[in-house]
Amino acid sequence: MNTRIVLAIGCLFIAVVVIVTGVLLADDRQAEVVSLFGNLGTELIGLAFTVAIIDWLLERKRLNEQVQHLAWRMLHDLDHAFWVWQGGRREFHLDELMALLDMADKDDPLPRFTEELFINLGIRASDNLRLQPKLMAHDRRLRAALKSLAGLAQIREAKNIVHAGYIVDGLRAAVTNLAEITGQMPHQGEFAAARSFRDPTFEAQQRRYRGSLHESIMRQGIDSMEHNSPGEEQH
Repeated sequence: MNTRIVLAIGCLFIAVVVIVTGVLLADDRQAEVVSLFGNLGTELIGLAFTVAIIDWLLERKRLNEQVQHLAWRMLHDLDHAFWVWQGGRREFHLDELMALLDMADKDDPLPRFTEELFINLGIRASDNLRLQPKLMAHDRRLRAALKSLAGLAQIREAKNIVHAGYIVDGLRAAVTNLAEITGQMPHQGEFAAARSFRDPTFEAQQRRYRGSLHESIMRQGIDSMEHNSPGEEQH
């Protein structure tokens, strides 16, 4: 229980005590005292409700920010896995993503390394569903999006009954909800250039996967060098 709620409950308790005391002291000779106690109790009740309302609004704001942050993170992770599979421009573009989802074919190759990206995406979605119950209860769209992605965690075990179309359907449902949470408006069919960026061949997927892996390793190396550089200057 946070400080604001404790303060609100404390004010409400004091208000009740003050009002009850005023009633017990009520008689003609103590009219001013009774009036003072009554007014004080009323003010404290108003203060308690104000604090409670402010706490509720702040809590909603905090949850909305957390929902937005998680939605953006899952949307970018989804886009990266799909980019390795289908291609497209390296930077995130929602309309391109929606167009490529419509173009993806169930017969497109799905190498093990690309499959692993989708499995990891499903695991992260499943973990968030389990570990963030307050966020899931706060926004049904986020819960629906993560449920659509969570099934991807089992695509390897269910390979005999799951094809690429299952992945596309899960991604499309998730993108629709995540885009709504992040305040974006996808315009399906309005990104004709997406076809020229698409290349789902095994070689292209391998090139994109290795390239993104190399970028990640290089970025980690640069961060490590920057972290260690101050110590190298000390002799």
